Amino acid sequence: MPDIQYLLDKYKIHTSAMDLLKRWEEPHRAYHSKEHLYDLFRQIEDDYQKGVISNLEKEKLELIALFHDIIYEPGRTDNEERSANLLMSFCDNQNDSSILEIYEAILATANHANISPLSAIFNKYDMNIVERGFDELLEWEHGIYQEYKSIGDDGYKKGRLQFLKSLPDKYPDNRANLEKLIDWVNSNY
Repeated sequence: MPDIQYLLDKYKIHTSAMDLLKRWEEPHRAYHSKEHLYDLFRQIEDDYQKGVISNLEKEKLELIALFHDIIYEPGRTDNEERSANLLMSFCDNQNDSSILEIYEAILATANHANISPLSAIFNKYDMNIVERGFDELLEWEHGIYQEYKSIGDDGYKKGRLQFLKSLPDKYPDNRANLEKLIDWVNSNY
């Protein structure tokens, strides 16, 4: 795990690592939790160790990971914007090019738009779950369901299937597992 406080201090983001990490432990988080954050940190570190990303990219990607879901309320459509704005509220120099790049990449996670090379790298990490085996996909599904169960099975199923059905064409290498997950959601809610 990165030295989060060091990164915050280096980029002049005036908050504590402890306060930010507490947000990732909020009781309504089942998938968008510390485990998701740590998985992102692991992917970033793996690519850094392989020489795929530079140290500067690694630092920025770790800050994007830390802040991209820092505000997460299921059912809201502005979590990414609120998360990006929270980052900016901690920064003295909001015009710093690195901070702006991080801010824009956080905003891009709303629809996983690849608006920059950095956002494309981060979106790959954030969506890596859909390229995993069925057991991990099912664990992901259970977490998302826990976060959204308050809308009821019918509403959840409709929205979730709409999203899931968009994935097999985007991730053809994992089509079989994704289609199996779609079938599971269709028959279990």
